[in-house]
Amino acid sequence: MIKLCFNDNYTFLDIDKLHPSKTLIENVKRSHKYHQIKTSIEIIGIIEPILVYFDKTTKCTKILDGHLRVEALKELHEDKAPCIISTIEDAYTPNKQVNHINVIEEHRMIIKALSKVSIEKLSAVLGISIESIRDKTKVLNGIDPSVIAKLSDRHIPRATFDILRKMKPIRQIEAVGTMINFDNFSKNFALNILRSTPAALLVNKSKDSSFKKDIRKTILRLEQEMAITREETKKVKGEYGANMLRFVIIQSYITRLLDNPKVIHWLLENEVDYLNELNRITKINSLEI
Repeated sequence: MIKLCFNDNYTFLDIDKLHPSKTLIENVKRSHKYHQIKTSIEIIGIIEPILVYFDKTTKCTKILDGHLRVEALKELHEDKAPCIISTIEDAYTPNKQVNHINVIEEHRMIIKALSKVSIEKLSAVLGISIESIRDKTKVLNGIDPSVIAKLSDRHIPRATFDILRKMKPIRQIEAVGTMINFDNFSKNFALNILRSTPAALLVNKSKDSSFKKDIRKTILRLEQEMAITREETKKVKGEYGANMLRFVIIQSYITRLLDNPKVIHWLLENEVDYLNELNRITKINSLEI
Protein backbone atom coordinates (compact mmCIF):
# COMPACT_ATOMS: atom_id res chain seq x y z
CA MET A 1 0.00 0.00 0.00
CA ILE A 2 1.34 3.43 -1.00
CA LYS A 3 1.40 6.00 1.77
CA LEU A 4 1.31 9.69 0.95
CA CYS A 5 4.01 11.79 2.61
CA PHE A 6 1.88 14.94 2.51
CA ASN A 7 -1.71 15.86 1.64
CA ASP A 8 -3.33 18.41 -0.65
CA ASN A 9 -4.23 20.81 2.17
CA TYR A 10 -1.90 23.54 3.31
CA THR A 11 -1.61 25.64 6.43
CA PHE A 12 -0.24 29.12 7.09
CA LEU A 13 2.94 29.23 9.18
CA ASP A 14 4.97 32.15 10.52
CA ILE A 15 7.76 32.95 8.09
CA ASP A 16 10.25 33.73 10.86
CA LYS A 17 9.84 30.16 12.14
CA LEU A 18 10.82 28.58 8.82
CA HIS A 19 14.48 27.56 8.69
CA PRO A 20 16.41 26.93 5.44
CA SER A 21 17.69 23.41 4.82
CA LYS A 22 20.46 24.60 2.50
CA THR A 23 22.70 27.61 1.99
CA LEU A 24 21.53 29.94 -0.75
CA ILE A 25 23.93 31.41 -3.28
CA GLU A 26 25.22 34.76 -2.07
CA ASN A 27 23.88 36.85 -4.96
CA VAL A 28 20.82 34.71 -5.71
CA LYS A 29 18.52 37.72 -5.23
CA ARG A 30 20.06 39.32 -8.31
CA SER A 31 19.05 36.39 -10.51
CA HIS A 32 16.28 36.53 -13.09
CA LYS A 33 14.51 33.58 -11.44
CA TYR A 34 14.30 35.33 -8.07
CA HIS A 35 13.04 38.52 -9.68
CA GLN A 36 10.39 36.50 -11.54
CA ILE A 37 9.26 34.78 -8.33
CA LYS A 38 9.08 38.02 -6.38
CA THR A 39 7.17 39.82 -9.15
CA SER A 40 4.73 36.90 -9.45
CA ILE A 41 4.00 36.90 -5.70
CA GLU A 42 3.66 40.70 -5.63
CA ILE A 43 1.21 40.86 -8.54
CA ILE A 44 -0.73 37.58 -8.36
CA GLY A 45 0.14 36.10 -4.97
CA ILE A 46 1.90 32.88 -4.09
CA ILE A 47 0.75 29.99 -6.27
CA GLU A 48 2.76 27.01 -5.03
CA PRO A 49 2.88 26.45 -1.24
CA ILE A 50 6.18 25.95 0.59
CA LEU A 51 7.11 22.34 1.34
CA VAL A 52 8.32 22.02 4.95
CA TYR A 53 9.32 19.32 7.42
CA PHE A 54 9.22 19.49 11.22
CA ASP A 55 12.50 18.15 12.60
CA LYS A 56 11.77 16.62 16.00
CA THR A 57 15.47 16.47 16.85
CA THR A 58 16.15 20.19 16.47
CA LYS A 59 12.52 21.22 17.15
CA CYS A 60 12.44 23.46 14.09
CA THR A 61 10.54 23.60 10.81
CA LYS A 62 12.83 23.13 7.80
CA ILE A 63 12.14 24.37 4.29
CA LEU A 64 12.42 21.45 1.88
CA ASP A 65 11.31 23.32 -1.24
CA GLY A 66 10.58 27.02 -1.69
CA HIS A 67 13.60 28.86 -0.30
CA LEU A 68 13.35 31.64 -2.89
CA ARG A 69 9.62 32.03 -2.33
CA VAL A 70 10.21 32.47 1.39
CA GLU A 71 12.93 35.08 0.76
CA ALA A 72 10.59 36.93 -1.60
CA LEU A 73 7.79 36.89 0.98
CA LYS A 74 10.19 38.34 3.54
CA GLU A 75 11.12 41.20 1.20
CA LEU A 76 7.43 41.85 0.60
CA HIS A 77 6.96 42.09 4.41
CA GLU A 78 4.61 39.11 4.64
CA ASP A 79 4.26 37.47 8.06
CA LYS A 80 2.91 34.06 7.05
CA ALA A 81 3.39 31.61 4.19
CA PRO A 82 1.14 28.80 2.92
CA CYS A 83 2.93 25.52 3.67
CA ILE A 84 2.48 21.83 2.99
CA ILE A 85 3.91 19.73 5.82
CA SER A 86 5.83 16.61 4.79
CA THR A 87 6.18 13.59 7.05
CA ILE A 88 9.68 12.81 5.77
CA GLU A 89 12.73 14.98 5.19
CA ASP A 90 12.90 14.53 1.42
CA ALA A 91 13.13 17.39 -1.06
CA TYR A 92 14.39 15.24 -3.95
CA THR A 93 11.25 13.20 -4.68
CA PRO A 94 8.66 16.01 -5.05
CA ASN A 95 11.02 18.02 -7.25
CA LYS A 96 11.88 14.99 -9.36
CA GLN A 97 8.21 14.30 -10.09
CA VAL A 98 7.53 17.75 -11.56
CA ASN A 99 6.09 17.45 -15.07
CA HIS A 100 6.99 20.09 -17.59
CA ILE A 101 3.88 21.43 -19.31
CA ASN A 102 3.46 20.96 -23.04
CA VAL A 103 2.33 23.52 -25.63
CA ILE A 104 -1.37 22.74 -25.19
CA GLU A 105 -1.32 23.01 -21.39
CA GLU A 106 0.73 26.18 -21.61
CA HIS A 107 -1.90 27.65 -23.95
CA ARG A 108 -4.74 26.72 -21.57
CA MET A 109 -2.95 28.16 -18.56
CA ILE A 110 -2.22 31.45 -20.31
CA ILE A 111 -5.82 31.79 -21.53
CA LYS A 112 -7.06 31.11 -17.99
CA ALA A 113 -4.57 33.58 -16.50
CA LEU A 114 -5.60 36.29 -18.97
CA SER A 115 -9.21 35.92 -17.83
CA LYS A 116 -8.08 37.09 -14.36
CA VAL A 117 -5.18 39.48 -14.94
CA SER A 118 -4.12 41.85 -17.69
CA ILE A 119 -1.60 40.81 -20.33
CA GLU A 120 0.79 43.47 -18.98
CA LYS A 121 0.78 41.90 -15.50
CA LEU A 122 1.17 38.40 -16.92
CA SER A 123 4.11 39.60 -19.01
CA ALA A 124 5.79 41.00 -15.90
CA VAL A 125 5.19 37.81 -13.91
CA LEU A 126 6.44 35.42 -16.58
CA GLY A 127 9.29 37.65 -17.67
CA ILE A 128 8.41 37.40 -21.36
CA SER A 129 7.20 39.96 -23.85
CA ILE A 130 3.57 40.77 -24.52
CA GLU A 131 4.07 39.69 -28.15
CA SER A 132 5.25 36.24 -27.01
CA ILE A 133 2.18 35.83 -24.82
CA ARG A 134 -0.09 36.79 -27.73
CA ASP A 135 1.65 34.22 -29.93
CA LYS A 136 1.10 31.54 -27.28
CA THR A 137 -2.63 32.33 -27.18
CA LYS A 138 -2.88 31.74 -30.95
CA VAL A 139 -0.92 28.48 -31.13
CA LEU A 140 -4.09 26.32 -31.33
CA ASN A 141 -5.98 28.53 -33.76
CA GLY A 142 -7.24 26.43 -36.67
CA ILE A 143 -6.59 23.12 -34.88
CA ASP A 144 -9.53 20.70 -34.60
CA PRO A 145 -10.74 20.14 -30.98
CA SER A 146 -10.44 16.35 -31.31
CA VAL A 147 -6.81 16.77 -32.38
CA ILE A 148 -6.14 18.97 -29.35
CA ALA A 149 -7.69 16.30 -27.11
CA LYS A 150 -5.48 13.55 -28.57
CA LEU A 151 -2.32 15.61 -28.14
CA SER A 152 -3.14 17.14 -24.76
CA ASP A 153 -0.78 14.84 -22.83
CA ARG A 154 2.08 14.83 -25.36
CA HIS A 155 5.02 17.13 -25.94
CA ILE A 156 4.58 18.47 -29.46
CA PRO A 157 6.85 21.04 -31.16
CA ARG A 158 5.05 24.30 -31.85
CA ALA A 159 6.12 24.07 -35.51
CA THR A 160 4.07 20.87 -35.88
CA PHE A 161 0.88 22.79 -35.05
CA ASP A 162 1.78 25.35 -37.72
CA ILE A 163 1.87 22.53 -40.28
CA LEU A 164 -1.33 20.86 -39.06
CA ARG A 165 -3.08 24.20 -39.37
CA LYS A 166 -2.60 24.05 -43.15
CA MET A 167 -4.81 20.94 -43.33
CA LYS A 168 -8.56 20.65 -43.04
CA PRO A 169 -9.92 19.11 -39.79
CA ILE A 170 -10.50 15.62 -41.20
CA ARG A 171 -6.94 15.48 -42.53
CA GLN A 172 -5.59 16.83 -39.23
CA ILE A 173 -7.22 13.88 -37.44
CA GLU A 174 -5.70 11.40 -39.92
CA ALA A 175 -2.27 13.03 -39.65
CA VAL A 176 -2.27 12.96 -35.85
CA GLY A 177 -3.36 9.31 -35.90
CA THR A 178 -0.32 8.50 -38.05
CA MET A 179 1.97 10.50 -35.73
CA ILE A 180 0.67 8.65 -32.67
CA ASN A 181 1.10 5.24 -34.34
CA PHE A 182 4.73 6.00 -35.16
CA ASP A 183 5.33 8.02 -31.98
CA ASN A 184 6.83 10.77 -34.13
CA PHE A 185 5.59 14.36 -33.77
CA SER A 186 8.51 16.12 -35.41
CA LYS A 187 8.18 19.01 -37.81
CA ASN A 188 9.75 17.04 -40.67
CA PHE A 189 7.38 14.11 -40.20
CA ALA A 190 4.38 16.45 -40.18
CA LEU A 191 5.75 18.21 -43.27
CA ASN A 192 5.95 14.91 -45.17
CA ILE A 193 2.34 14.16 -44.24
CA LEU A 194 1.39 17.61 -45.52
CA ARG A 195 3.16 16.94 -48.82
CA SER A 196 1.22 13.71 -49.30
CA THR A 197 -2.12 15.40 -48.56
CA PRO A 198 -4.59 15.76 -51.48
CA ALA A 199 -5.25 19.35 -52.51
CA ALA A 200 -8.92 19.00 -51.53
CA LEU A 201 -7.90 18.46 -47.89
CA LEU A 202 -5.71 21.57 -47.68
CA VAL A 203 -6.93 24.88 -46.27
CA ASN A 204 -5.11 26.86 -48.95
CA LYS A 205 -4.89 24.80 -52.13
CA SER A 206 -2.96 27.30 -54.25
CA LYS A 207 -0.35 27.96 -51.58
CA ASP A 208 0.59 24.28 -51.27
CA SER A 209 -0.01 23.17 -54.88
CA SER A 210 3.74 22.80 -55.42
CA PHE A 211 3.71 19.85 -53.03
CA LYS A 212 1.52 17.79 -55.38
CA LYS A 213 3.81 17.63 -58.42
CA ASP A 214 5.05 14.14 -57.63
CA ILE A 215 2.76 12.47 -55.10
CA ARG A 216 4.31 9.01 -55.51
CA LYS A 217 7.77 10.33 -54.74
CA THR A 218 6.48 12.12 -51.66
CA ILE A 219 4.70 9.02 -50.36
CA LEU A 220 7.84 6.91 -50.91
CA ARG A 221 9.90 9.45 -48.95
CA LEU A 222 7.32 9.36 -46.17
CA GLU A 223 7.45 5.56 -45.98
CA GLN A 224 11.25 5.64 -45.87
CA GLU A 225 11.23 8.13 -43.01
CA MET A 226 8.71 5.98 -41.14
CA ALA A 227 10.96 2.95 -41.48
CA ILE A 228 14.03 4.91 -40.36
CA THR A 229 12.09 6.35 -37.42
CA ARG A 230 10.96 2.89 -36.36
CA GLU A 231 14.55 1.60 -36.29
CA GLU A 232 15.84 4.69 -34.49
CA THR A 233 13.09 4.36 -31.89
CA LYS A 234 14.09 0.75 -31.15
CA LYS A 235 17.71 1.81 -30.78
CA VAL A 236 16.88 4.73 -28.49
CA LYS A 237 14.66 2.57 -26.26
CA GLY A 238 17.52 0.10 -25.85
CA GLU A 239 19.99 2.81 -24.85
CA TYR A 240 17.68 5.01 -22.79
CA GLY A 241 17.81 3.00 -19.56
CA ALA A 242 21.61 2.92 -19.40
CA ASN A 243 21.90 6.59 -20.37
CA MET A 244 19.31 7.62 -17.77
CA LEU A 245 21.22 5.77 -15.04
CA ARG A 246 24.46 7.53 -16.00
CA PHE A 247 22.65 10.86 -16.11
CA VAL A 248 21.12 10.43 -12.62
CA ILE A 249 24.55 9.58 -11.17
CA ILE A 250 26.16 12.61 -12.86
CA GLN A 251 23.30 14.89 -11.83
CA SER A 252 23.52 13.69 -8.23
CA TYR A 253 27.26 14.44 -8.17
CA ILE A 254 26.73 17.94 -9.62
CA THR A 255 24.00 18.62 -7.03
CA ARG A 256 26.34 17.67 -4.18
CA LEU A 257 29.06 19.78 -5.76
CA LEU A 258 26.83 22.85 -5.89
CA ASP A 259 25.87 22.36 -2.24
CA ASN A 260 29.46 23.30 -1.38
CA PRO A 261 29.63 27.10 -0.75
CA LYS A 262 33.32 27.22 -1.68
CA VAL A 263 32.64 25.71 -5.09
CA ILE A 264 29.75 28.14 -5.65
CA HIS A 265 31.84 31.18 -4.76
CA TRP A 266 34.70 30.05 -7.02
CA LEU A 267 32.33 29.54 -9.95
CA LEU A 268 30.70 32.92 -9.34
CA GLU A 269 34.06 34.64 -9.43
CA ASN A 270 35.65 32.70 -12.28
CA GLU A 271 33.14 30.75 -14.40
CA VAL A 272 29.60 32.15 -14.13
CA ASP A 273 28.55 30.51 -17.41
CA TYR A 274 29.57 27.10 -16.08
CA LEU A 275 27.56 27.73 -12.90
CA ASN A 276 24.43 28.58 -14.89
CA GLU A 277 24.84 25.46 -17.02
CA LEU A 278 25.40 23.21 -13.99
CA ASN A 279 22.31 24.68 -12.31
CA ARG A 280 20.34 23.95 -15.48
CA ILE A 281 21.51 20.33 -15.47
CA THR A 282 20.36 19.82 -11.87
CA LYS A 283 16.82 20.87 -12.84
CA ILE A 284 16.47 18.48 -15.80
CA ASN A 285 13.86 15.83 -15.05
CA SER A 286 14.47 13.43 -17.96
CA LEU A 287 16.56 12.86 -21.07
CA GLU A 288 13.61 13.73 -23.33
CA ILE A 289 14.12 16.70 -25.62
